[in-house]
Order: sequence, then structure tokens, then C-alpha cells
Amino acid sequence: MTTSATRVIAATVLLAITVVAASDDWRLSPSHEQMLPDSVDCWEPALAVAPSGAIFVVAGKRNAPPGSNDFDQRQVIWRSDDRGKTFTGPLPVSPEGHWHFDQRIAIDANGTIYISYMDEDTDARNRSRRLRLARSRDGGRTFSVETVTAEHVNDKPELAISRDGRHLYIVYESSPGPRLAASHDGGRTWEAPRVIRQSKGRHFWPMALAVAPDGSVWFAVPSMSDSDIANGKQTPVQLHVFRSQDRGVTWDDFDMGSSPRFVNDCAHDPKCRVKTPGVMLAVDGRNRAFVTYIEGDGPRQPYGLFLKSSADAGRTWSPPQTVSAAPRPQSQDTADHDFPMIATSGSDRLCVAWVDDRRGALDVWARCSTDGARTFGADVLLSDRGDGASYKSPSGFRAFYGHYGGVAIDGSGRLYAVWGAGEPDYRTGSVWFNSVDLAYAVRK
Repeated sequence: MTTSATRVIAATVLLAITVVAASDDWRLSPSHEQMLPDSVDCWEPALAVAPSGAIFVVAGKRNAPPGSNDFDQRQVIWRSDDRGKTFTGPLPVSPEGHWHFDQRIAIDANGTIYISYMDEDTDARNRSRRLRLARSRDGGRTFSVETVTAEHVNDKPELAISRDGRHLYIVYESSPGPRLAASHDGGRTWEAPRVIRQSKGRHFWPMALAVAPDGSVWFAVPSMSDSDIANGKQTPVQLHVFRSQDRGVTWDDFDMGSSPRFVNDCAHDPKCRVKTPGVMLAVDGRNRAFVTYIEGDGPRQPYGLFLKSSADAGRTWSPPQTVSAAPRPQSQDTADHDFPMIATSGSDRLCVAWVDDRRGALDVWARCSTDGARTFGADVLLSDRGDGASYKSPSGFRAFYGHYGGVAIDGSGRLYAVWGAGEPDYRTGSVWFNSVDLAYAVRK
């Protein structure tokens, strides 16, 4: 199925905006965050940068609140050709199926855009959940869409593409464990999905997938007890990083640590929905793996943000490095961290982005390195606007809208970040964007 562009909407930056003042401990990005055009009720965005420098953002656009009888959601995409100053879109990705969700995006060296997501096929006698892949070779104007598999597709697909576009990988939550779908001919054919790890009563929630320059495949995922989740119990979460050197046939499992998952009783929000430790990874041009994760001691305790790395295919790992332990004056402790993201570019550029509550409400921050994580610059506030929506204030925004955001670093060394911000309980929200040059981010 191919869809065509039907409209183009250009984003304009408002002349009058409310921007917070920086302290001595962090700095503002020289650019200001912006809401993507027509992105109200769009959430869980993902971002990728093409070899041309064009920026693409994909998100799910819903037509009604989740759980309502009228709820449906379709993928839409925006494009920027001026380093994020303005965006065109959103344009539809595909009219096929219903309930498009958990979208991820990647772009190969030829500029081909890939978007993985799940949907439900309502044309069949029995409704089935499908793992889908949309592909565009004309800069996102049209997409062809295929079903990769409908075999035990449960949730949370993650996408990774080799630079030449020959090797395509999608991992997803399944039973009896996370499965990997792989193609080694540019997507013309797909191998039968393989179970990466037998679950044995554990729930695996895929969070990141990457293909290294040497062809190895890396996968980051937390696992936890199925029964404890079903019963709403506090449960330990194991943070895994898997690596395969044979195109996903066999895997090595590296332990990144363990912290509790719990419902309610977050450090500064007793009514939080759930606190789940997360783990993300990226691989650089030298095949070095960088893993960022959050961990903590349990209910009512702030969770911190950390980084580990490996330069020898996971055989050894660096000691944990604290990325952020920002003080929170309002509660006289430290900020509570969540939703880690990470990106690399070339051999030494690296940025970690995350959400924390050091200013009272929530904000998106980034910290960058240009020497392979040996040193980092100051924290950079990306969500710098205190206006533009009812859920925004000078102290931050009220809730992270969905489970995903996205980051990427372009060839010139500029970080781009996208996230969803909105009202609690996913009542409404929008997609927000900002960027910063690494030269500024690491400046002393």
C-alpha cells in the first residue's frame, strides 16, 4: 500500500515565549523547544536523521482517549530540512489496519526510511496483532507497508538497520520470550522469528536494539516476574544487555544491575502510575557499546542515571559512571530520573538524554561527550519553555506522554531530541522538539 502527501504544514517559532533562567549547575540550549505542528494527541515519538541532514519524526496520532470505544491511532510523520527550525507535516504513513502503536524509525546510508510498528488487522475473522514495517525511498512522501510477522506479537518492537540497509532486525515482546525477526536481503525475505531468551515466568520489555559496524547485534531489555506484575507487587527488575555475533542466532547476556519496580510511591509523586528501571544502549563507530540506565533502592527513593561501556564486545565493562545526580531543593534530596535515551555518532560523540524533576515538575535534559564518554559537559535543559500548553509551567511539564522519546546526533555534531509531554493519565499531550550543538554542550 502506498500513501501520498496530502498537505504540508510549516511550523513557526512563536515570537513571545516564556523561557526559564539557567542556574550555575546547568545551561540552557541556545535554541528553544517547540511543539511540532498539529501534534496535539500525538505521542510516543521517535526520531532519525537522514544522510542528507533531514530530520524525521514519527508518532502515533490518536482520535480519542485510550480505553474509549472510539479509540484508534494511526502513524504520522514530520520532516525538517533546516536542522529543526521548521517542520512540515504531519503526513499519514499508512491507512491500513487499526491501532498503530509503538513506532520506531531508522534510516540507512541510502536515505531509505524504515518505520516499525504494530497494528491490528480487523479484516480477518479473528482480530490479530501484526508486526509491520513501512518503508519510504522518496523522503517520506510515500510508504510501502508489509507485515513482517503475526507470530505471537505482544508489544514493544524495537528496530535496527545495518548502515547499508541489507540487514534488518526487529525485536518484540512475545511468548515464551522476546523474539527477533531478521532479514539479510534488504527485507525481501524474513527469517522465522527466533526466541532470544526463554522467559521462564519473566516479562521482557524491549527498550533498545542496535547494529554495530562489525555486524554484531545489541539488545537492551529489562526483565521482571510475570506474576508479580499481574498482582501489582513490588518486584526486582533485572537489566540485560544481549549481544549476538551470528545475526541473532545465539546471544550472550550481560548483567547491567537490578532495582525494584513498584506501583505508586515514586520519590516525589505518591500517585505515580509505576516506576520501572530502564536500560538503553547505543554502539559507536569503533564498535564500543554504551549503556545508560536508571536504578534506585525502591519506593519513595529517587532513582539515579548511570552509564557503562564496553570496548571488547561485552567481555568487560567500565564501572558505573553517574550521568546525573542533580539536587532537588524543593524536597531537599536528589532528582528522580526516568526515560533514559542515548545516541552516538562517529567514534567519540555521545549524548544521554533523560527526564527528571529537579525543578519541581518534569523536564527533558541532555548531557554530551565528544571524547567517548571520558568527560561530559554540563546538563543542558531541552524543555526550556514554560508556556505553550496547559500542562506546561515555569517549573516544567506535568507528565511524560507515553513511554518513548527519541534522540539522534547528525554528522555535524548536533543533538536532536523529541518527546511527548502532557497531562497525567495520558488525557492529552503533544510532541515537543529541541536540539543543541555538541560543541556548545561540552563547552567548559
